[in-house]
Amino acid sequence: MSDEALVRFLPDRSQSDAPVALAVFWPEPQYRAAIARWPELVALLGSTWDECRARTQRYCLQVDGHGLRVLQVVGDAAGLGEHLAAEGVARPSERDLAAYPDLRTVAPAAMTVWPPERNARCWCGSGAKYKRCCRLRA
Repeated sequence: MSDEALVRFLPDRSQSDAPVALAVFWPEPQYRAAIARWPELVALLGSTWDECRARTQRYCLQVDGHGLRVLQVVGDAAGLGEHLAAEGVARPSERDLAAYPDLRTVAPAAMTVWPPERNARCWCGSGAKYKRCCRLRA
């Protein structure tokens, strides 16, 4: 996605609450499934999973640098397919990707606050501590 921050208000919150930016993170198996189904997503997500991970990290850093809270939600190829089908879209665009997931359908427990604590597991799914993984790459 572009480096511009996409800020959306969470459902059931007043507009006076602090806005949060949603960052959709694609675990490697889901990234591969999405790219296999929609090869054009390479231009939006990155040509490799590591590039996708790095783009997500840059986005989160940029949004955090603007003083907004960042919440991450895991993307999944089947869920994206359902979202696109509901919208009548065969080939996803940047706009379609930005509208996924429908926040009305995402349980708050499925969202993770970014950045993780230094000693917490990294958000990228490596199993390593954040301080030894994506924090070092930032």
